[in-house]
Amino acid sequence: MRVTVPLRGAVVAGLALGSLVVGAGAPAYAADVSCEDVTLQQTPAVTTTALSAPARLMQVAEAQRIAARSGTEPGAGVTVAVLDSGVAQSDRLEPVLQGVSSGKSTELLDPQGTAVAGLIAGRGKPDQPIGIAPGARIMDVRVYDRNQANDPAAELEPSMDRLLAGLRQVAALPRGAVGVVNVSLTLTLPEELRDDLRDVLADLAAKDVVVVAATGDRPEEGQPLYADFGYAEREGEDAGKPPPGEDARGGTWPASASNVVAVNATATSLVEDEVVPGDAANEVLRSSATDVAAPTRDAVSLGMDGASTCLVSDVSTVYAAAEVSGVVALLRSTFDESAPQIVARLTSSATGSPTSSNVLTGHGVVQPVEALTLASTPGRKGQLSRTTIVDEGNERAQVPREKVDVLASTKRNAVWWGLLAGGGLVVAMLLRPVLARRRD
Repeated sequence: MRVTVPLRGAVVAGLALGSLVVGAGAPAYAADVSCEDVTLQQTPAVTTTALSAPARLMQVAEAQRIAARSGTEPGAGVTVAVLDSGVAQSDRLEPVLQGVSSGKSTELLDPQGTAVAGLIAGRGKPDQPIGIAPGARIMDVRVYDRNQANDPAAELEPSMDRLLAGLRQVAALPRGAVGVVNVSLTLTLPEELRDDLRDVLADLAAKDVVVVAATGDRPEEGQPLYADFGYAEREGEDAGKPPPGEDARGGTWPASASNVVAVNATATSLVEDEVVPGDAANEVLRSSATDVAAPTRDAVSLGMDGASTCLVSDVSTVYAAAEVSGVVALLRSTFDESAPQIVARLTSSATGSPTSSNVLTGHGVVQPVEALTLASTPGRKGQLSRTTIVDEGNERAQVPREKVDVLASTKRNAVWWGLLAGGGLVVAMLLRPVLARRRD
């Protein structure tokens, strides 16, 4: 599933029976069950036997152990608003709070919202984590709807109007009611709505809320954003390839806005416990708005039925944003710090540079353990003390000056006086015989 593609109106029904081992009344087990293949009334529930590769790459189990030393469950006391397609109630989630839906449909229509919530706060086993902050509570704010009312076959789509309505609902809550907002979708922003988005994000910042958003998956032909980034104009061997110097900043929202943690995805994976680097450039958009990135391939999450565990196998900013929202919730439950301080922890502990970024990973891949154990505490506005290098400039080297000899003139005078006295003595000695003869 891709962030720039309208969500499907129906999910694939059923799973390949050959991949399942089913006991009477027992859950079905399979290593590679896709979350997109879990139906709303999955019977029996499916349980994947796979371990979450991103959780292992990011050392989530260790981060949760560190966070638990504070005496609370990781994520406890933090509410994460998930603005998406809807979240199923599940025994593997804290009871889901129902936000006011900004769409017409009230039923659960697509698996994405539940998969996103599972990556943020799904409960797993101590050494088999699902969500990064399992103690966090999810608030379900549905911003997807049918693009044609009362037509079950119509495509399910988000819109900026519905997203703004959902953000306003969260911003209207009392300070502290929500600590994190997750927006795992990418939209274009009409000029007439830019002030509205800026204002609601400013309201959320004033309520000390961290907003996390996806920077955008690479669009395919015919999909939204495809023509916006110049793909349609490219021909021949370059057809369908990203234009030179691609930068999605300003074209994908809300990730392009200020007061938002913009998240990209990496293609790093695990194969037989070996870390395998991958190139995500063909999967995601390059964006100078990117703050951090996270791996997503073969993450374990929750199925649409709320009971199944399954894999989200895509390299997708949809799921990378969810993972980063989980890390933010983990940090917020551990530290009594402001939103800017939490964001500073996130970016300063990532694998890249805290002072520079690139269009694919921003400041680097998130590192929950390092964020929890950061040596210096950020200031209330997110500033971190760092070593300062003084620039001496490029002045030309100067020849060292001779040390001033304050006795130089005295020495010179002494030499001259010595010479004069010596000379006088020599003259006197030469004249002495002459003078003596004259006296005789």
